[in-house]
Parts: sequence; structure tokens; C-alpha cells
Amino acid sequence: MTAGGVLRRLAQPGVTVLLVLAGCQDVDWFKKPPPPEPKPQPRAAQTFDPVVAGSIGAQTLVSSADMEPLRGFGLVVGLNGTGSSDCPTVIREYLIDYLAKQVRPEDKPERRRRPSPEALIDSPNTAVVEIRGVVPTGARRFTRFDLQVEALPGTSTTSLEGGILLPTQMRFFDRAASGQGMLAGAVLAEGGGPLFINPFGKAAEATSDADPRRGYVLGGGRALEARPVRLVLLQPSYALARTMERRINERFGQKPKAAEARSSGYLVLNTPPELARMPERFRQLVAHLYVDNQPAFSERKARELVSLAAGEGANHEHIALAWEGMGRSVIPQIQTFYTHGTVTLRFYAARTGLRLGDAAALPVMSELAASGAHSQRLLAIRELGDCDSPQAALSLAPLLSAADQEIRIAAYEALLQRSHPAIRSVQFRHLTDRSQLSFILDVVECDGPLLIHVRRTRLPRLAVFGRRVPVTPPVFYAAPDDSLTIHTVEDSDDLQVFAKERGRLSEDIAVPPRVVDLVTALADLPLKEETGRLRGLGLPYSRVVQVLAALCRDQTIPAALVLEQTPLTELLGPELTPERPERDTPAGGRPDPSTRPATSEPAGAGRREPS
Repeated sequence: MTAGGVLRRLAQPGVTVLLVLAGCQDVDWFKKPPPPEPKPQPRAAQTFDPVVAGSIGAQTLVSSADMEPLRGFGLVVGLNGTGSSDCPTVIREYLIDYLAKQVRPEDKPERRRRPSPEALIDSPNTAVVEIRGVVPTGARRFTRFDLQVEALPGTSTTSLEGGILLPTQMRFFDRAASGQGMLAGAVLAEGGGPLFINPFGKAAEATSDADPRRGYVLGGGRALEARPVRLVLLQPSYALARTMERRINERFGQKPKAAEARSSGYLVLNTPPELARMPERFRQLVAHLYVDNQPAFSERKARELVSLAAGEGANHEHIALAWEGMGRSVIPQIQTFYTHGTVTLRFYAARTGLRLGDAAALPVMSELAASGAHSQRLLAIRELGDCDSPQAALSLAPLLSAADQEIRIAAYEALLQRSHPAIRSVQFRHLTDRSQLSFILDVVECDGPLLIHVRRTRLPRLAVFGRRVPVTPPVFYAAPDDSLTIHTVEDSDDLQVFAKERGRLSEDIAVPPRVVDLVTALADLPLKEETGRLRGLGLPYSRVVQVLAALCRDQTIPAALVLEQTPLTELLGPELTPERPERDTPAGGRPDPSTRPATSEPAGAGRREPS
């Protein structure tokens, strides 16, 4: 939606919020001149590990690889009287100036029809907040990342639920800065979008310790520049730096260059597009890439690695990365391990083969995903999700019905990347700004125990495993603040849903007693169908999750509700966030989860999901 379109919506009755996308500007991550190049003491290359001897990693150190926190200050709008006008003078003046600049020249005739920045800040329906986030190391330009949003300390804001963060700028987080210093420095990222308030607090079974003054914009941050990584040579040599540059670019691409030798002391690594979602893997592969690429050396090293892999105490992770760096020429050697009796070696050999495009590795990885140790199954599922073979889905789909919850969720996440028809998706738009995504409902066709999975990172997604997961009558649910009521219709199993806002009751919505239909009634926009029937209440993601959690807790919904857990993410490795979809759901009545096409998770950062 253009700024002018938003302004026209602002002039409509009942609409009190302005959301204009911030203009994108080119900002160099290293805008300030870099400090003088360090002069490390000459050191011998590391040769204690035969796997890495002769590799780039044995002759370099990684610099600028720490996670750099970013901070910004912005305005959350669309609050229902739970905001405040409290704001330090320095931040207030900054926001007034910044928000005033968001209207493009062609929109200026409409300016008199929108609230001024001062009026927005002073409204009880808005709150000034602090925003924090981290751009992943090695991230490419426009990489998405999660934002944490919190009401400023000492303000009278009581809740951020249901709000939208207006476009904001983010800079390096200098903890020692105060006053104007908090707003100084190059703008390295921008952010904005609907807030998710964790309704569970620290414990998944309780809501008493949840903090409504803190929320998250899942995938709401966007890096304005790539965040490259430096490789510092242990023994500075421009000739060696150029040799490493050529070797890396030969393996990972010349356009754009994956590596640039900037001086005799260091190279800059640029994550290639095909590894945009996994910059850590790119750095690992570079570290295990051998500088010498002559056929005689490669053949000798391949034989040496095969011997090391079969020996006791082998570091199979290092060996597999070295194999992968050497490319497809190693496939004949690693194929001998596809049937090896050691499961770990079989996994790493198959992983290498799969990543290098060896079709013979697929049944090996499929077997590991279907059985074996729990952690290895999870890793095998991730590899099947990432591989290019269309046959991988045949192995993943049956795992949606597995008894183990983590296995089912891992298979679901893997199949999202493959646009699998077993997952059918519906996008719900935000009530305050309908160009913004509220969340995505994924209906997973499968057997097995009933399950609901809640995403808390990357992109807001609610997965219901089973299209006909029931809501068992009799039903009665009332929100703690009496703002929502769900109960069974008299002489029927159907559910009746209605909301109360500022003492006024909404129209009743009657839906069949199924979770998918209940979620649609809660989240769909409050528009009238041709029959005059109200489609939904327009509740935000966090409220829908809160309702489902309460109904699962008392077994009204006979399903396990599982929150996305950090340990699983740590086990499977970091994953970058795809572009948030901002297109409208096609018109034509209430979306039917059983008939809509699947929505897939894109393989590369910066790509949009299909609606």
C-alpha cells in the first residue's frame, strides 16, 4: 500500500493510525573509516589437525564475527487506550522529525487529513518504545531478523497488545550512550510491523508472568546493508590473500564475488545468494577449503580424508565440511560410507553427498530421518528439507504423522520450504493496517496425535496438525478482561463467538466446532459476507494463541499445544528470516483452509512468500 493509500485509510471513520513504509537508503555497515589494520605477530600455520592442514582456516582468523546488537526508538500505534504520551524530550523531538519526513511529496496534499506526529505521540492509543535486534553475522543485504519491542521504562503504558510498530531506524547499540548519543551513528537497519505479545511469560503453562509491555515483531527487522566477515591472515601476504580470494570465488562464485582480498592482511567474505539462509555454513566451508586446488593434491587429500574418517576418534563434522569444500570430485570416495556400520559416519557421508547433488545419498538420509537416534533424525530431516531433490518430500511427508512431536514439527518446517500440498495455508491481515500480515494459519493434513504448533520467531505461523481437530462441546470461554466470549450454541454443537470493546458487543459469529474454523472466526477481518454474516473479529496473533492455549489446557481442544522451543533451533542451527508477505488475501469470501494452495517458506532471504 502506498503512503497515499494509507493516508486515505486514515481519513476513514474509526481509523486512527498512520503506517508509511520507510524509504530504503544505502547505508554502509562500515560507514566510518575502518581502524588501522591490525598487525598480528607472524605465526606458523596451524597443522596439528591433519583435516585442516593446508586449509584457509589454518592460515586465518575470523574477525568481525560477533553478533552486533542494534537499537532504535519508535512508535507503536493501534493500542486500545493502553498507551501513553510519556516520552523523553530527546526521543520525542527525534520521532516528530522522523515521522514528518515519511510523507513523500506526492502525498503532501493529504497531510492535513492525518494526525500530526505530535498528536500521534500524545495519543493514549500509541506508545513510544525501544527496539532491539541483531543482524546475523554474514547476513546479506535485506536479510530479515526478529525485533524485541519494549515500552520505555517509567512510562504509564500498560500493554502493547494489538499494536503495530511504525517504521523505525536502527543503529549500533551503544550501552554507554545517553541523550542525543542514543540517536547518533549510521542507520544500519529498519524495522516495523505487528507485535506479538508472548501470552505465556517464562512458563508455557502460565500467563501470570507475561509482560504486556514487551513484544516482538517476528521478522520485522531488515538489514540495509550486507554484514560481511573479515578473514585476517596469520602471516600477512598479499599474494596469499589473492590466492585465497581466487580459491573461494572459484568454489562459491565470481558474480557477486564471495571473497575480496582488501590488503595483505585480510579478506572480506560475502555470503553467496544460495547460502543466504545459512551464512554460518558458508564460513565453515571457507575455513575447510584447501588453498591448493591442483588435481594431485586434491586426490591425495581425498584419500587421506577417507582414511581419517574410518579411523577411531575422527572428527566427522570437520571431515564432511572438507569433503563438501572439495566438491563433486569426492563423491565416489564418500559413497563407500553410505552403508557403513557407524551411523555417525553414514550420516555425514550422506549429508555431504546430498549437498553435492548425489542422488544415491537421498535414500540413506531418508532412512536416517525415519529411524535412529532422536537428534540425528532431526538433523536428517533438516537436510532433506534443504536439499534440491524433489523426491525428498516423499520421505518427509510420512513423518508428519510420527508419534514424536519434535519429529513432526521438524518435518512440517522442512515441507514448508518445498511447497508441499500436505500443508495448506491462509494469511490473516492485521485489523489496524490491512496491508500488514497478522499471522499465517497452516493446516497440516496428517494422521497421528492431535497437535498445534506456535511459531515465536522468524514469521508468525500457527500450524494445526489435522484439518478436523475438534473443539469438544460443551464449550465456555471468557477472556480474563471479559473482551471475548466463546460458548456452545443452544441445541447445537456449533460455537458462538463474540467480542466486547468499550462496552459494546460485536455481532455473534457461529462456526462449526473445529479448531480451524474457530481460528478463522477469531482472526479474520470484521467484514460482512454477501449474506450479511460477519467474517471474523480481527484478533491479533497473541490473542488467538492465548485462547487456543486455554482451551487446550482444559482439554476442550484435545490436542497438545507446543511452542517453538529454543533448544530445537540451537540443535538445528540458526536460520534467517524470509521476507514478510504484505500482499492482500484474494477477495471472494471467507478463505477455506482445505482448498487454498500451500504457502511455502522460501529458500532464500529477501524473497516473498506466495499468498
